Amino acid sequence: MKQPILEMRNITKKFGRVVANEDVNLVLNAGEIHALLGENGAGKSTLMNILTGIYKPNSGAIYYKGEKVKIKSPRHAVELGIGMVHQHFHLIPTLTAAENVFLYTPTCKAILNTKEMEEEIARCSKEFHLDVDPSAKIWQMSVGEQQRVEIIKLLYRGADILILDEPSAVLTAQEAVEMFKNLRKM
Repeated sequence: MKQPILEMRNITKKFGRVVANEDVNLVLNAGEIHALLGENGAGKSTLMNILTGIYKPNSGAIYYKGEKVKIKSPRHAVELGIGMVHQHFHLIPTLTAAENVFLYTPTCKAILNTKEMEEEIARCSKEFHLDVDPSAKIWQMSVGEQQRVEIIKLLYRGADILILDEPSAVLTAQEAVEMFKNLRKM
């Protein structure tokens, strides 16, 4: 049997007396798509915030690619290969898609090679079936296109696990259908 890419074992998170997660277990295998469902306040976002280093669990353990890890920060999570696209995007509207992607890379330089960046993002966009114009300004894009830029930001940095926080909530019906098709292709 293949080893899971990620395991969260007996995760508990408390905020004072409030228990947000109690002994939660989650196992992810490569190529799977999961959905966490539950009412508001059920602890879904808390669990994902633990996985991405925003919160620290009170108890439990996370195993990534067979190794026990303590995820120190969102940056550390991305370095490991775990990335989250939040419901409210973290993009700079006056920059292009390519500039937004490269701004978050460790190799970002003060002087950017626009042509090279756009070629890289076009390649990544094509590889993952995410239609993005690398030279378009974020403010000119639909919400669906902006979401694809956020996903490319993580994939370009080598994310093995993508966490999408309420991904269809901000999309039109057609964009939601297209997003789910793209996720299945990936």
